[in-house]
Amino acid sequence: MSRKHLPNRRPAENCDIWFQGMEVQVSFGWTDDERITEVFASTRKVGTSVDTMVRDTAVLISISLQYGVTPPILERSLTMDETGQAEGFAGVILKMIREREAEVRSGVAA
Repeated sequence: MSRKHLPNRRPAENCDIWFQGMEVQVSFGWTDDERITEVFASTRKVGTSVDTMVRDTAVLISISLQYGVTPPILERSLTMDETGQAEGFAGVILKMIREREAEVRSGVAA
């Protein structure tokens, strides 16, 4: 399988979330077919272990999506809590991607 290279200019959406008591800025970029294929994330505390973790997680999710791996496949490989929800930052991001793509399919997203 080959990696889908993204155009230099593409739509993106930004939001702020809280993870482990820290604000995280997240950006999602998508392709013309409205699939999210790129994630950027960072905290305001550059150089901390949490900042490094969220940045690296975003890169790994982005590359996986560009190679065609779907969010549900990635989620099934993550550590889950007792209710079956992914526990870590990757799970939070993948859930956000699934929710946004569901909104697009239903015509709710702008």
